[in-house]
Amino acid sequence: MKTNLFSELGVHCLVDGQFGSTGKGALAAWLAEQASTLEFRGAIYSGGPNSGHTFYHDGEKHVLKQLPSFAVKTHLMGGECAAYLSAGAVIDLDILTDEATRYPDVKIYVHPNAAIVNEIARSIEAGSGAPKIASTMSGTGGALMRKIARHPDAIWGERTIGIPNVTTMHHNIKPFEHRYFMEVAQGFSLGINSEFYPNVTSRECTVMQGLADARIPARALARTYMAIRTYPIRVGNTTEGYSGDWYSDQEEITWEDLDVFPELTTVTKRIRRIATFSPYQFVDALRANDPDFVFVNFLNYLQDKSAQRDFLQDIKDIREDNERWFDIIEGHGPESSDIRIIGESIPLQA
Repeated sequence: MKTNLFSELGVHCLVDGQFGSTGKGALAAWLAEQASTLEFRGAIYSGGPNSGHTFYHDGEKHVLKQLPSFAVKTHLMGGECAAYLSAGAVIDLDILTDEATRYPDVKIYVHPNAAIVNEIARSIEAGSGAPKIASTMSGTGGALMRKIARHPDAIWGERTIGIPNVTTMHHNIKPFEHRYFMEVAQGFSLGINSEFYPNVTSRECTVMQGLADARIPARALARTYMAIRTYPIRVGNTTEGYSGDWYSDQEEITWEDLDVFPELTTVTKRIRRIATFSPYQFVDALRANDPDFVFVNFLNYLQDKSAQRDFLQDIKDIREDNERWFDIIEGHGPESSDIRIIGESIPLQA
């Protein structure tokens, strides 16, 4: 039975509550399944090629760096949902071309003010003079620097790339008349205004930032889905760069401690760093994003059912202590069949 997650018109927004890699792609795919009987006018994405999202469909793995997972999953299920790359998006032409070719039935609309990654952007990022950090070096930061500096060739403009499903247009998003889905890239604690500066990304990673990038008013926000994981990760260090610190209530551990095969980052393929859960981080993200649903993922990394129940109870206790009224979605693995909802305050019957 489909859950009544999407009764409201407006923008339904998915955001990460930690340092990224919480399974937003998997959750977006699961949410697309729950929404299969409803019309979503489009899925909005303001990210760039410095982050990737993974989901499964019929046992096949799909990895995206430019297109929103919700739109692609909807297409794979036989539905229609356009992909809107907003004015805040950063476009790598080669990657977008590849994904548009792989999913030719997904209508893709690129805002002319979206930033463009090119060799100049990559060289700026590599030689910016900033402290060495463990960046993906995708050129995303350099592209945004060029856009801020107002270089005429720093944005998408009116270009065409000869692919029938890619169109340049100023988005005519009408959130008070239709449903839209929005995916905010990367992780909340990587925001440029976080306490982990300079080991951060090139902008904020919150719901409000996603709406602002697409020039959508705050009143249009329908519901927020925030993804977290039992053991947060950061990208791996490099020989020249450090990916950053943890919250004061966290301890870095090893994959051997969990008896789990090491995870690799989607973009760089480096082994991720991993740490214990931080209630401080969780509360920080709750206050900034005010979610209606919290996706508690990687519960399968806990030793047994008892440990999983204890962890979920801790999440509920934090919810009560901070007077934040959200429902919980459980994640036990990478596929939609590994995800289920615990409904407490929002009706679950369509």
